Parts: sequence; structure tokens; C-alpha cells
Amino acid sequence: MTADAPQLWAEHQVTTLAESMRDWAVPPYGSLAWNQLPPNDPRRYAAVIEAAEQWRRQVAEEERLDQLADDDPAAWYAEVTAGANDEARRLAGHLARMRTLADLDAARGHRSPRQLRATPGWPPVAIPGKPGRYLHHAPRVVAA
Repeated sequence: MTADAPQLWAEHQVTTLAESMRDWAVPPYGSLAWNQLPPNDPRRYAAVIEAAEQWRRQVAEEERLDQLADDDPAAWYAEVTAGANDEARRLAGHLARMRTLADLDAARGHRSPRQLRATPGWPPVAIPGKPGRYLHHAPRVVAA
């Protein structure tokens, strides 16, 4: 008996059940749609067979991984973390291309505003954002 024999048997059973039906949409086992089917509907049986086959595959995979963990922990770890490692590599490349907060602050060139002053001997200074207003030099009076 091959490893795929249970799968082939399940597929044959579902195909045989489907031959007598026009509308062959098998709802998931235990779902509301499955519960609403008549008790003798072949789709109920097909859903049970499909659920059993999915369960068999899941248990077989868990047993395979448990055996791998016992036989070769490093290989087990590499296999169960492969997806996370692929995602981390993808994110690392993306993060490496991103600018840091320090880079953004430096690029922004954030400086405090400079205080405007009129200089003696120069014309008045236009005040930004206030058309027609100017700063004029006012001589400082020194108290005696």
C-alpha cells in the first residue's frame, strides 16, 4: 500500500458520490450549510470524507515533524522557522533601504528661526509674511 492510498481512496469515494448530483458544492463539515443539507444528501458524506482526509494529513505532518525533532533538532528548527526567516530577509532588505529618524531630521535641516535685525547704514529689512512692513534701525540709547 502506498503512502497516497488513503488520499486516492478518499478522492474515489467523493467522485463516486458526486456522479449522482447536479449541484456539487460540498460545504465544510459541521458548517451551517452542511447542517442544512438533508440527512441522506451525498454531500454530507463527501464533507465527512474530506474532513477526515484533511485530519489524516495534519496528523501525519505533525508526526513527521515530531520524528524530525527527535532525529535531527537542527533540521527540524530550520524547517519550522523557514517561513519566518524568509519574511525576516524580506523585511531586512526593506528596512535597510529606509531612512532613519536621524537621517530624516538631518535632511529636514530643522533650525530655530533667526531674529531679524536692521543694520546701521543699510536699508530697512522687509518683514516676511507682512507686506509693506519693514524693520528700521533704531539707535540704542545707553543709560548714564
